[in-house]
Amino acid sequence: MSDIKKEYYLEETDKIKEFHQSRRMFCIYDDQLRIADDNVPYSHATWFQNENWMTKEKDGLMNEIVRGIVDSKGDIYFYVGYNFEINDIIELIFFNHLAELVKRLNLDTNAKIFGGLIKSEPGKIWTPIKSYGKIADKIK
Repeated sequence: MSDIKKEYYLEETDKIKEFHQSRRMFCIYDDQLRIADDNVPYSHATWFQNENWMTKEKDGLMNEIVRGIVDSKGDIYFYVGYNFEINDIIELIFFNHLAELVKRLNLDTNAKIFGGLIKSEPGKIWTPIKSYGKIADKIK
């Protein structure tokens, strides 16, 4: 098991890979919105390694970069760190890039936005920490 998988506490089972494929990952790196390819069977950590932004040995970026997913309903979830947290700084960074995310992924503005996740059983839907309402209410 890699150091990253230890931090996530996830074994990459078929169920986990199916979950990964059911959503679209994004992150804000160097103040630029980055969107992962569609239908990928891996985590943000693997994506970041594939992009050479971090390594298994140097994975501090996970605790700094705003990242998230758009689920199959079009709802947005964003967070930071291995504990999927939110704070005032990442909220500001995320909302500064919201309009671009909505435009690039052609999201329905009636979809909802959530911040942070309460870690739970792998493969299950994790409960968000905070709800921000509809996208339409937050786009400038």
